[in-house]
Amino acid sequence: MHEYGGVPHQGLQAGLQAGVWPENELELALAASVGNPGATPRVMEVLSRSHVWVPMPAGPTRDGVTLDLPTTELAGQPFVPVFSSETQLRAVAGPEMSYAIAPVKELARGLPQGVGIAVNPEGAVGLPVPAAGVPDLCGDPAEEGVRMTAWEPEPHEEPYDYLAAAAGELAALPVVLTARRAFVQVEDDQAKLFVGVQLARYEPEDHQAVGLALGRALGAVPLPCEVSLVLLDAVTEDPAARWMLSTVAPFFAR
Repeated sequence: MHEYGGVPHQGLQAGLQAGVWPENELELALAASVGNPGATPRVMEVLSRSHVWVPMPAGPTRDGVTLDLPTTELAGQPFVPVFSSETQLRAVAGPEMSYAIAPVKELARGLPQGVGIAVNPEGAVGLPVPAAGVPDLCGDPAEEGVRMTAWEPEPHEEPYDYLAAAAGELAALPVVLTARRAFVQVEDDQAKLFVGVQLARYEPEDHQAVGLALGRALGAVPLPCEVSLVLLDAVTEDPAARWMLSTVAPFFAR
């Protein structure tokens, strides 16, 4: 197992504050998953391209090359505990704990078979990834990426009634500044309607309120496809988010 010294921290996203939950994209995704089992694929996708803080109870290794990974047991199975930020690690492991910062893809590729990853054990919001799910975090070693297609709906496929309902719900939330829509398809998966919003602030309750608002609109006007909420200013490195901000006109603006 290699050590990943010098790996940069996950940069602060717009509207987020160091030391205050949530403080990066992974923590935003974890916060949004509370009470929403359907959010797990999104959390796994964000986790796979994130860095995590790995506690090292034995301290730094002598050679500075290997990691002496700790393990914990959940339901009788071994997991490596990791944390979504230094703040989360310190809150659970204490201020004196040594740590390494590792890209999740590399960490997952180096784990022994049968070992899972526990994100934020005893932290604000956690996610246990069992051993069977670890390969999903490894990605392609060749870094070929995945094929993603994004487009604005044609007039015949525009969900006018849903957008009207969504705009009405979002108008009741003062924190929402703009909202945009686009269809996004990853590989051969079914296309999803992405609703990208810009917020005046990024508190967990605001994210939850927007998700509930879009859910109410979907309840009033069901769609044949899945609807995904994207916080545009919080995921500026995401190509779909960048494209929506630069190209797609808002269907709602305050």
